[in-house]
Amino acid sequence: MILSKTKLNLYLRLNSRKQREKLGLFIAEGLKCVADTIRFFTPEAIIVMDGATDVYEIYSDYPVYFVSESEMKKLSQFQSIPDVIAIYRIPESKPFSKKDFESGLTLMLDGVQDPGNLGTILRIASWFGVARVIIGTGSADPFNPKAVQASMGAIGMVDFTQEDLLSIIEQNPDIPVCGTLLNGTDIYTTPLQLPSFVVMGNEGNGLSEQLRQKVNQPLLIPSFATGPHAESLNVAAATAITVSEFMRRRHI
Repeated sequence: MILSKTKLNLYLRLNSRKQREKLGLFIAEGLKCVADTIRFFTPEAIIVMDGATDVYEIYSDYPVYFVSESEMKKLSQFQSIPDVIAIYRIPESKPFSKKDFESGLTLMLDGVQDPGNLGTILRIASWFGVARVIIGTGSADPFNPKAVQASMGAIGMVDFTQEDLLSIIEQNPDIPVCGTLLNGTDIYTTPLQLPSFVVMGNEGNGLSEQLRQKVNQPLLIPSFATGPHAESLNVAAATAITVSEFMRRRHI
């Protein structure tokens, strides 16, 4: 089928977070991203560029619509025009309960604004078996096409919600709150325990002041460089090191 102008205009609105939330739809772009996500989400539409008959054959069991190259370029948020785009419905999200927090590791993201970083962190959480992720106010949209692509399918594997971090921490005062801070203790030598909240902050400013005050187990990722070194780590890299060390201790 040819994608109608009405549907094209509808799907063009999905480049906006506000419209994604309003319509309850999100986009996955490209062969790899669609293959990674279609295992977890039922597509409302598979949009294929004219001439990509091999792609059509892969997804012929789904509602497939064809578009021109110029239309696909309008739909895409990437420089390279994809052969295929999937339109999925955003699944309903249920807040975690107090009982959920009493086991395993809860990763909290405070103002992580880059969708690529956010998607990568979901991928990291999936790899290390993090029980749950809570995306706080001021963070990027996990259903941004760049976050979806960076997650490499983890958006369908990881349990996550979008909630107020401060409220959850205050409602669960018995759970340690860990965060990477310059005045923290060496993560490789300090005792770590589960359950715990691990809070990772904004790319440029780190943790907000309100959440910084809630951290009762400050951690430091030490540099082992003997000479000049980078001032800081990317938030996704810091997240990988932090959750890796928690999980390593768990399996010793």
